[in-house]
Amino acid sequence: MSQTNPFTEAFENMTKSFTQFAGGMPSFNMGAMPKFDMDSVMKTGQANFAALTEANRIALEGMQAVAKRQQELAAEAMSDFQETAKTITAGGGADVFAKPVEMARGAFEKSVSNMKELAELAGKSQTEAWGVIGRRFQDSMSELQAVAKK
Repeated sequence: MSQTNPFTEAFENMTKSFTQFAGGMPSFNMGAMPKFDMDSVMKTGQANFAALTEANRIALEGMQAVAKRQQELAAEAMSDFQETAKTITAGGGADVFAKPVEMARGAFEKSVSNMKELAELAGKSQTEAWGVIGRRFQDSMSELQAVAKK
C-alpha cells in the first residue's frame, strides 16, 4: 500500500492550476515595483513616538501646574474666608451689612479672575502639546513626499 500525502497532492494541483492560469496572463516587471524602505518607516515611527511622548509630557506638566495653582488658590480662598469672618464679627453698626456685601463682590471678582487664570494656564499647555503634534504631522507629510519621489 502506497502512502501518499494528500496535502502534497493538493499543493501540486494548486501549483499546476496557478501555472496554467498565470501562463495566459501578461508578465509583470518586478523591477518597476517600488521598494519598501524599512529604515525610513522605523525612523518615522520613532519620530512619531518621540512627538507623542513630548506632547504627553507637556500636557502632564500643564495639568500638574493647573492642580498646583488650584491648591494655592484654595489656600488663598480659605485664608480670605477666615479674614472675612473675623472682619464681619468685629464690625458693628451700618458696616454689619455693607462689609459682607462688599466682600462677597470682591470674592466673586477674584473667583472669576482665578478661573480665567486657570483656563489660560490649561489652554497654554494644550496649545503647546498640539503644536508638537502639528509639527510632527507636517514633518511626516514631508517625509512621505520624499519617499514618494524616490
